[in-house]
Amino acid sequence: MDTEPIVRKSLIYHTKVEKDPGAYAATPVVGCSHGCRFPCYAFLMMKKFGKIASYEAWCEPKLVTNALALAEKELPKLRDKAKFIHFSYATDPFMYEHPEVIELTLKLMALINSYDIPVHILTKGIILNEAFTLSKQNVFGITLVSLAPAFHAKYEPGTAPYPERIAALKRAHAKGFKTFVNIEPYPTPNIFQQSLLPILEAVAFVDEIRLSQLNYNDIIYQYRNWQAFYQKTGLFAKTWCLEHKISYSGIAEEGELVNTEIAKAETVKEEIEIVKTKIVKVGVAKEEIDYSELPYSFKE
Repeated sequence: MDTEPIVRKSLIYHTKVEKDPGAYAATPVVGCSHGCRFPCYAFLMMKKFGKIASYEAWCEPKLVTNALALAEKELPKLRDKAKFIHFSYATDPFMYEHPEVIELTLKLMALINSYDIPVHILTKGIILNEAFTLSKQNVFGITLVSLAPAFHAKYEPGTAPYPERIAALKRAHAKGFKTFVNIEPYPTPNIFQQSLLPILEAVAFVDEIRLSQLNYNDIIYQYRNWQAFYQKTGLFAKTWCLEHKISYSGIAEEGELVNTEIAKAETVKEEIEIVKTKIVKVGVAKEEIDYSELPYSFKE
């Protein structure tokens, strides 16, 4: 890691990314060695506003050296305002093979928890067991958009291997923590050909699954019926989650018609049938859907 010091005037900020008005976030590191090539939205914004000169510089993360001091100053004012503090929208709190980043994260988590404020973690790294000794109100999540080593090598070269990433989240679940998975940004088949089902099955132990499409990459628009692909994929994920009693948000969740009709359903079976019907009404011909990948209730 580059030792150039980064000093900031503030650390914790209110975020509108989450719908909850009590949502706050913190970014105690500038840059990320994971070097995701979707491309990474955080990198694009930092480069656009002149905060980072290049991709190579972005991959050399720098600690905010006064992060703990800032947190100690800001937290007393947030005790009655913040429902949780998210780590992080612009870096990774458990950055793979960066113990100095993880050490800072753990110290900040402990400090935040001392004010009875939960921390929400989202990572492509490995959540260490030390994190599980902190507040049981903390929430742990990973980003997982593929299980394929080829995808990892091409698009997420610096992140933790998928099996290790999943295993760490499973330990969090076993310890009684709420867990979630972000399947985002999910690629169109012309970027990477894969099935969503094995990914869902690999994380079937979690409390929540969130699915979002890939943005900021024009290649997705070259895929025929890309919008229908994402809608179908979202409806499939939503139905799978219903069957497995897992909370779902993301693609297809925003469809008012689908949600209004589901609200009228009296059983999970009825909800599944409603979503099943919607799958063939989003611009994809029935013969274009690979039913071999769908849950048992979808098969003809």
